[in-house]
Amino acid sequence: MKKVTFKKSNGSSDIVRACYELEAEDLYPAFKQNNFATTQEITARSFASLQLRAKNAVKALINSKNRNILMLCAVNRIDQCKVAAAIVSEVSDKSVLIAKAPSRRELFGDASCKSVLLSYDVVIIPCVHLNDHPKWIGLLEDFLDKNFHAKLILTGDGGDCAELMVMWPQLEHALQADLVLEFPSVGGMELMAGLIKHYQKKDPEIKDFDEDAVRLLCMYACRESGDRRWLGLPEEKIRSLIEDASFFAKGETVAKRHVLKSIAAMDFRINFLAESELRDHRDRQILISTQGAVVGQINGLSVIETAGTSYEFGEPVRITATARAGGEGDVIDIERKAELAGQIHAKAMMIINGYLTKEFGSDQPLPMSASLVFEQSYSEVDGDSASLTGLCAVISCLAKVPIRQDLAVTGAVDQFGDVQPVGGVNEKIEGFFKVCRLHGFTGTQGVVIPFSCVNQLVLRPSVVNAVKKGVFHIYTVAHVNDAVKLLTTMDWDADDGRDTIRQRIVDHLYEVANGKEEIPWWKFWQKNED
Repeated sequence: MKKVTFKKSNGSSDIVRACYELEAEDLYPAFKQNNFATTQEITARSFASLQLRAKNAVKALINSKNRNILMLCAVNRIDQCKVAAAIVSEVSDKSVLIAKAPSRRELFGDASCKSVLLSYDVVIIPCVHLNDHPKWIGLLEDFLDKNFHAKLILTGDGGDCAELMVMWPQLEHALQADLVLEFPSVGGMELMAGLIKHYQKKDPEIKDFDEDAVRLLCMYACRESGDRRWLGLPEEKIRSLIEDASFFAKGETVAKRHVLKSIAAMDFRINFLAESELRDHRDRQILISTQGAVVGQINGLSVIETAGTSYEFGEPVRITATARAGGEGDVIDIERKAELAGQIHAKAMMIINGYLTKEFGSDQPLPMSASLVFEQSYSEVDGDSASLTGLCAVISCLAKVPIRQDLAVTGAVDQFGDVQPVGGVNEKIEGFFKVCRLHGFTGTQGVVIPFSCVNQLVLRPSVVNAVKKGVFHIYTVAHVNDAVKLLTTMDWDADDGRDTIRQRIVDHLYEVANGKEEIPWWKFWQKNED
């Protein structure tokens, strides 16, 4: 990364204090050099073998004479029951049964049918099934008390487990463990290659992967985790990509291009809504400027998640601010007034008020109020990732200084102006990149993100190539002052009497407070008559 500089009129350079521009090499996860050419040379490793916490708990369950219930908690991005069964098989020779929806007769048995809890050493049941049949909980607890050699594993996400614990308080004393989806990227290449080798043993149709193909899968896994220092392994999705890449390879070793093709195919199947939004930008149904400068208007970045598929894509949004004399001296959040904003968004707007009050209203109330709105937003918004964006728009409005429209901004702020990390940075950057590409690159377009979000970046090749060519830029900031400097090319404050953003706002507030901007109503009438 490199420092951001502006050329002054006298030919000298002005460096932005804590603002950096990322280069192409800053956008890749760093994996250490590996000693394999293809996955053929790697020892197989199953996903279950990576679950050290769960393996420890399963061993304790099997060996314990006093505990016969284990609760495994995980997100719904893996087949929890299947992973639990694989762990049991890996750590012991006990018979195991996955009973996803057992009937009452199967669960407790009767004169003609033996209970599955007595027929198998370990039985795995999803928590949601017992949540759907709460009357069975007391019967099951009594059954396990009488048959202590029976071993039960309950699986579910955090919500399912918590709901079951409310109805079955004794589970607080049961064995508990997490199924983990994130693993350090150090050694990630060997880990991913080992998984591929394991799947090859299960499915002979899966081909060997070369090193570049494995590296790309690891990059995808880093993107899934939201941090390039960690591999996110939603097993079902990763396995689908591996199977699709093997299909596209047509009998040869799977290369990087085959993995790219499988990722593109998966994306194509569920990105209709994202493409529809892009079509609206092309037809100018959504008004977003990607060049020029406007007072009180800024490009924000949001993430949309489609219902049913959980597909996420970035969508730039135009945020505008206006100011007026009087009022309570605060920023009016129109989204909140219209009941289209969540509680976190409301908190973010209050933080904007807190920052402005700290800077300009610590001695006396502000004589002006402002309003802030997400233009062309017709559904509920939530989150604090637009608080930096909104604050910059209000500052532009109060200072009467235009904001660059070729930049889009994301980030949260605190009451001291420090920029805090946000999520979905990859999707946000790619969303604005697509709109800029649609409108035509000017060479100055880019995004402004928090410096603390750099480790989240795992961008698509098209964006990385554009950064490498210098047609698209990614800037990082640590304080709102740096963001304002980048967006307006003016300093926030200075000791040498120069024209600054802060001084313009102070002058504007002084004029309003002393009535220098008041215009009699008949002046407007006279102007219209002329």
